[in-house]
Formats: sequence, structure tokens, C-alpha cells
Amino acid sequence: MKINRLICVVAIALSSVFASYYGGNISYALFYLTILTPIIAFLYTIYVYIRFKLYQSMESYLVVKGDWTIYSFIIANEDYITFRNVKVNFLSDKSTIESTHQIAEYSLLPSESERLETRIKCNYRGEYYVGVDSIEVTDFLYLFSITYPVGTKLKVVVLPRIVTLEQLGIAPPQNDVKNPMRFSNTAEDELDTEIRKYNIGDSRKRIHWKATARMNELISRKYQHIPKSQIVLFMDLMKIKDDDLNVVIAEDKIIESVLAIANFYALRGTPSQIIYEMDGKKVVSIATREDFNAFYKACVSIHFQGTIPVSDLIKERILRREEGMFYVAATHFLTKEVYLAALQAVSNGNRISILLISNDISENTKEIISSMKLSGIDVHQIMAEDEIVDILSKEII
Repeated sequence: MKINRLICVVAIALSSVFASYYGGNISYALFYLTILTPIIAFLYTIYVYIRFKLYQSMESYLVVKGDWTIYSFIIANEDYITFRNVKVNFLSDKSTIESTHQIAEYSLLPSESERLETRIKCNYRGEYYVGVDSIEVTDFLYLFSITYPVGTKLKVVVLPRIVTLEQLGIAPPQNDVKNPMRFSNTAEDELDTEIRKYNIGDSRKRIHWKATARMNELISRKYQHIPKSQIVLFMDLMKIKDDDLNVVIAEDKIIESVLAIANFYALRGTPSQIIYEMDGKKVVSIATREDFNAFYKACVSIHFQGTIPVSDLIKERILRREEGMFYVAATHFLTKEVYLAALQAVSNGNRISILLISNDISENTKEIISSMKLSGIDVHQIMAEDEIVDILSKEII
């Protein structure tokens, strides 16, 4: 293209010199022709952009990360002149289009169209544009190439993956994964030592016979709620400082790790709680599949702009003086505060697993991990290339 432009400039210069020295109709005709040629070429690129038609669609605009869905694309020339050198640039930073290059070039005769029907895969969670990004139109003499953004792009909502776990290896040894009801946040009723007068409808099993004989009237025992142990998942939504790609990968893995564990227990009828901070502290109880599905759909709008570190969320929970709990914290940061909060949870008679979603292998991080493990805190590092299912299913040694 640079050579063509140079030739055009030289032609204009030579024709102007020729017209200046020799004059006449022919010389001036050549001069005006060399002047008009680039103007016509530039106007042609604008005309093609205005007149060509582009259609694109997807089978569904609500998709799951990593799943393929049908994508169709049509570029058409509905005009009376030939459209040459029309390049279509596809978005490739967050999506992948099957069986096509990220740049496709077309030349269309009048009333001709090109159709592409293939599949598209969204690689990351969130809301973003996919498909065609821009159109590059080049004139017939290759003098000008103008790139125009597409006015109507395809916007998709991408849900995170739900990783199905056959077993949860990071769970504490006393948690029998074949009978996960041992870890439940449902309350059970147990007979208390306090008594009250018998009411019609009370079960005969609740009658306190000794007190009845002593007081010469039917007396029933009271019931008290004894909360069982439960699974509590902490999700760290503090802003991650890294390059853009690593940030997106880490955010997805944090959410998908929490979803995988919550789904594992939900499938087995075991309730869990998810605690995170996003525009205020959120506590989501997952007791049924409907609860899980509602939280899953909400994950698409989760943003990592939290102001409260996960260590504070753990400390606040510890103030409830619970025992026999199973805590899981998914975070990108491993700090001294996280270590101290986890240590306090363990000293209160709970079990805790820290999921470190990070490629950080510095000596400081290794030292903290080693200290935490020596203190009875389980730490599992998940790097960008790791599969979540492999880490979460791996049994604690």
C-alpha cells in the first residue's frame, strides 16, 4: 500500500510538471486524472462501508464459559457495483470462533453474499462483546484502508463453569463424603431438661413421666434447637493487581472454586453458606438446588472491587464462637492477616482450607504456606494452568 501511495504521489508530481512545461489538453487531462484518482478511491471506501450489509447472530446470548454455541455471520453486497477488499476483523481476546481466521477478506460482486455458520466459545465469565469487531475497507488501487467499528456488536452474558466433583478431597478427614449430611447447617431438635404443661397434640414421647407423677398432671419436656456443623465458604472479592489476562483467570477460578464446592454439597442435600463483600457484606445460604441456581446466575454480575479483606470476614464469623465448622476461603492474596484469622478458626475447634488462586511462588508466600500447614491449616494453591477439579478432588495427605 505504501508503494502504491508513493507511485500516486510521483504520478501527480510528474503530471503537474508536464502540464506546466508543455500545456495542452492532454497534459492537463492527465494532471486532473492523477488528482481525481485518490479522491475517487477515498470516496469509494466510504461508499462501500455505507452500502455493504453485515448480519450476525448467536443461538443463545446467555452461555456458559467454555461451551460452544452456534454462531452465524453474513456479509452481503446489495448494491450495483463490486465491493473489493473488505476485511472482517473478529474479536479474539475473550472468545474463540471455530474454523475461521480472526481476519477474513471478501470481494463481493453485485447481489452476492458470503455466509459463515460455525461455533463460538466464550473463554471468560462476565458480560462482553463477541463476533465481529470492525470492518476494514480498502479501495481498488490499494491507496486507502479505513477501519470502521461495527455499530451493532453481539453482547453475551457468560456464566461461570460449574465443575462437578465426584469427591471433595480438601474436606477434613472427619467429613465422610459418602455421607455429607454430617456437615449440615440445619438445626435438629433435642429434648431439653426444662418442662412445661402438656398441650393437646404433643407427642407422647415428650411426656416427662416422673414429673407427671410428682405434679399429678401431664408434663412435657421442652425442645431446644441444637445447630449442627455447617460448611462456610468465604469468597475474596478484593481487586487483583496483575496483568489483564491473569486477573480474569484468577477471578474466574475464585468463583468457580466456590461454585464447585457449593454444588458438591447441594447435590448431596447438605446446606452451605457463601460469604463475600460486594457493596456490603453478603451472606448467601445454599439449602436447595433452587438456592444454588439463583446464586449461580448472580455470579455473572459479581465484580472484584471489594473493600473488606477475606481475613476480616473470617474473623467476624469466628466471633460467633462456633465449633466443628468447615471453613473454605478462596483468595488471591495470602497475607499474615489471613494466616492469623485461619489460626484462630482452628484454635476454636474448626477446620479451614485456604484456596490460594495465584501463580505467586515467592519465598515469602512459600514461608506463609509452610507455617500455615504446620499450624493445622490446609492450603491448596491453584495456578492459572491448573484444573480446579484436580486440586479440589485431591485427598489431603
